Amino acid sequence: MKYSRNKINLSGKALLAGPETGFPFTDANLLVEDWRKLHMVPLKELIGEVTRVLSQGGVTAAFSSHRLKRMTSIVAKLRHNPGMGLGGLQDIGGARFVFEDIPSLLHAQKIMTAAKLEHFVVDREPYDYVAKPKESGYRSIHFAYKYISERADFDGLRVELQFRTRLQHDWAMAVETAELISKSPLKASIGDEHWLEFFRLCSAVFARKEGSPVADSYKDYTEKDYCMQYAQLDRQYKFLDQLRALVSAVQIMEVHTKKEGYVVLLIQFAEKRVQLKHFPSENLEEAAYYYAEVEKSIDEANSAVVLVSVSDMKELQDAYPSYFLNAGEFIDSLQDFNNMCLSKHYL
Repeated sequence: MKYSRNKINLSGKALLAGPETGFPFTDANLLVEDWRKLHMVPLKELIGEVTRVLSQGGVTAAFSSHRLKRMTSIVAKLRHNPGMGLGGLQDIGGARFVFEDIPSLLHAQKIMTAAKLEHFVVDREPYDYVAKPKESGYRSIHFAYKYISERADFDGLRVELQFRTRLQHDWAMAVETAELISKSPLKASIGDEHWLEFFRLCSAVFARKEGSPVADSYKDYTEKDYCMQYAQLDRQYKFLDQLRALVSAVQIMEVHTKKEGYVVLLIQFAEKRVQLKHFPSENLEEAAYYYAEVEKSIDEANSAVVLVSVSDMKELQDAYPSYFLNAGEFIDSLQDFNNMCLSKHYL
């Protein structure tokens, strides 16, 4: 790799603790920005390899995408896992494939588990959070790979691959959107307990709909139990109304292009506005530099910026609805559930 693991870990410590580590904060920040940017190369190759392997196996994803982890997310994860070290993070670069239903997901998982990817080796055993959901309700399948390259800068970089269904994806993106309302890291199971309980329940409702295992705390629930607890939570805290209000108010300052490449999204929570800037595929350096500069300039309490790559703007909104402050499909699925509860006179 371009940087030794020890130097990367020192940089991570400097981001958390400042100059007392003996590694100046400014140098550490620049090093991490550069190291993070390098992950776009193996990520793009991983997307191509996985697409090829799945196609040969007769599986097509609804869509795929890849992104670099935000600096604030990197720092938060290091604080949450103090013994890990920056060099131990496997999701600095993340690729995601979303499938229409559980059969497609499980078929893809079987193919991927047996596959030998060119230029990648398995870095650890997969985590199957569909077979055994996290207590938070999170459901997805994670693979971790190490990139093997003749180019020294990229050799040894770790990347993560996620497989999930569209319903699992809608849930995860709604959690991210709700983080903006609650102003707390709900993904890490930290924050308003009522929001956390709501999403745990919604995950179990969706898992039951897909015929998949639910988290242990919901194993003994009947259909009526789900309906009654959902109605009680939403009646008391108006979660769907809060999400609907956010979705309806957002303004998207969109770039009009269908070209493949990189997009930097600036999400301004207070103004409920999303701005996008597109860069052609060959301009990764320029995109990464712009991303880092905007990241330094924003007020993290009221804004967020992210660098992602997808094939066109429609796919971008499908892959990252939370970046557009949009939980529309999640809301629709819960409305269907609510209608079912009413039709069976549970409410």
